[in-house]
Amino acid sequence: MSKRKILKQQYKEIIQLNPTERVWQMPFFFALAVGFALSIAAYYERMDLGLIAMIGIMAFVYTTNTPMYHRMAVTMCCSFGLCLSFLIGLCTHFFPAFSPLIIGLVAMASSILIRYYNIGAPGYFFFVFSCLLASFFPFPPKDYIFLVGLICIGGIIANIAAFLYSISVIYIFKNSPPKPILQNGNLGFDIIFVDSMIIAFFVGFAVFLGAFLELDRSYWVAVSTTVILQGANLKSVWIKQLQRILGTTVGILFAWWLLKIKFTPLEFVFLMMFLAFIIEFLVVRNYALTVIFLTPYVTYLAEAASFGNLSVDMLIHARLQDIIIGSLLGLLGGFVIHKPYLRKYFEYIAKYIFRVRLKTK
Repeated sequence: MSKRKILKQQYKEIIQLNPTERVWQMPFFFALAVGFALSIAAYYERMDLGLIAMIGIMAFVYTTNTPMYHRMAVTMCCSFGLCLSFLIGLCTHFFPAFSPLIIGLVAMASSILIRYYNIGAPGYFFFVFSCLLASFFPFPPKDYIFLVGLICIGGIIANIAAFLYSISVIYIFKNSPPKPILQNGNLGFDIIFVDSMIIAFFVGFAVFLGAFLELDRSYWVAVSTTVILQGANLKSVWIKQLQRILGTTVGILFAWWLLKIKFTPLEFVFLMMFLAFIIEFLVVRNYALTVIFLTPYVTYLAEAASFGNLSVDMLIHARLQDIIIGSLLGLLGGFVIHKPYLRKYFEYIAKYIFRVRLKTK
């Protein structure tokens, strides 16, 4: 195949809209959950706390297309996982030197569990995202329990939304019948454990690199690395990186424009509902388009602690720089994952840590 045809094919893969079985109720109930949480926050004039609670609401996106009892169990477990990840992230403030190690372990544990139980997209991303944000939020220790409580409230809202969504698609509209539950652990040792160790190494290294380079809001380095490493193969890693860089470039301009506008509380609630709906509608269709709307959405989440007091130009510049570094690091990690002669060293370590211990029991 000529270079011209290869480039043409890659360009097509970047911009094409993929077919999907996702029904409209999924983005609708996600947006409804976001709007409900932010409406309460707007009523009490504490939109910053509403944005923090939205981290817990992300448990909704893990709702599986399985029988009711299973999908609700998965959503509840993911809610707990997000709360625990956030709490662990807060604890890194007591041991800042160990932040790369702790966040790397969260990435490994969440990746192993997600892969073992076949939960699927968005994978381990939001667990790492929750931990990262907590590790950078500048709140005093006396507020930590309160902050974890906000994530729990978000998780409760997510579970209620997941229940209503499931009732809607299974019993009312009947447009998304449940599928059989996949067997646990069917992905195999290499994908579940070895890949997770490599992911943990590069996510932890991204946290270390951001701190070492003294980058402003360096958590975006690790966030970008985490996203890129979710590619199923080296080609998908490369395509996802191109889509992320392209989408983020446009998304940052969109975010810059939105951050310049002073929204009323009600306007901001509808803005976040709109972004949530579009993100969940597009994420299975085209990642580049999704990132355009995801960029301002997660920017508002990440800057919840300083909501209303943002230096917009500095924030956008710092984020673009961090994302480029993180995307390149994620591409390197994806190369290691999908090249046997590089991943074999991690395979030796994984077999020693996990398989040997299992045999001795």
